[in-house]
Amino acid sequence: MKRVLTLLFILVLSLSLGMSALADVIYEPEDDFFEKHRDECYYENRVYIADGEEGHATVMKNPKSNKTMEELPNGTEVYVGWMWGKDGGWALLEGRGWVRMSELTVKYDGISFAQEHGAEFLYLEEWEFLDLTDCDCVQLWRYPGDEAPFTSLSWKGEDAWFREAPDDLSFNTIYESGGVRWGYIHYYYGYRDCWVCLTYPDAEWLCGTEPALTETEPSPAPTQVPGPTAAPASPAPAPASPQPAELPPIIDPAPPQPTLWGPALLAVGAMAVAGGLLAVFRRKK
Repeated sequence: MKRVLTLLFILVLSLSLGMSALADVIYEPEDDFFEKHRDECYYENRVYIADGEEGHATVMKNPKSNKTMEELPNGTEVYVGWMWGKDGGWALLEGRGWVRMSELTVKYDGISFAQEHGAEFLYLEEWEFLDLTDCDCVQLWRYPGDEAPFTSLSWKGEDAWFREAPDDLSFNTIYESGGVRWGYIHYYYGYRDCWVCLTYPDAEWLCGTEPALTETEPSPAPTQVPGPTAAPASPAPAPASPQPAELPPIIDPAPPQPTLWGPALLAVGAMAVAGGLLAVFRRKK
């Protein structure tokens, strides 16, 4: 049963990377080959790393062309929005061309983490709510043990997202490792498929594995807690992800429920207009 839940989790996570864009309509690139083979392409929405046998990945004009557009040195990160061919044989790099998937390696992300640790996930029957009253912010991570959170949602200071600590963060998919507890978020105020450290929700960085201590070595700081992945013995704190230049407006933790007055007034107005037209029609008869 747990294996089935894990497979379902990975499937939903993979699909949601494409479905998340559907809310705003998935962007389709301007590419002649893509337009001709649109029905044979599928949405990928992941980051890959050049990893060719000859030290680079070759970008072609399209999968059926012999024209080389450029060569990407191994280690170059590229965003792959769309793929084409059986088993995703080619990746589209918009504005640059197409590259064989055999010359790319996926960058470790949330899907990779779920594939590796999905069997260890805990699926709760009741949702677990996170108490943030003693925190100034909550950090969002792409997966447990990532190098650094990709963003921070705060309720204090000039970059505040909320007017007060939100009380609606809840989780039913949990991952635990080394005494650290993580909760999975499918969707929260525009953010999808990410994780929150339930043990240290406002920590800006979390080292992967607790370093071995000697009698003369001090204990690690509270925010340097054990996590799911390995890390150097004495890691330096990774900088927090930069905030966007234009900050979103402050929002309340619990947005007001939609009112029915607008639709009701429209319905009454439509009935009034219909009644008037019916009266005019009867007078003419």
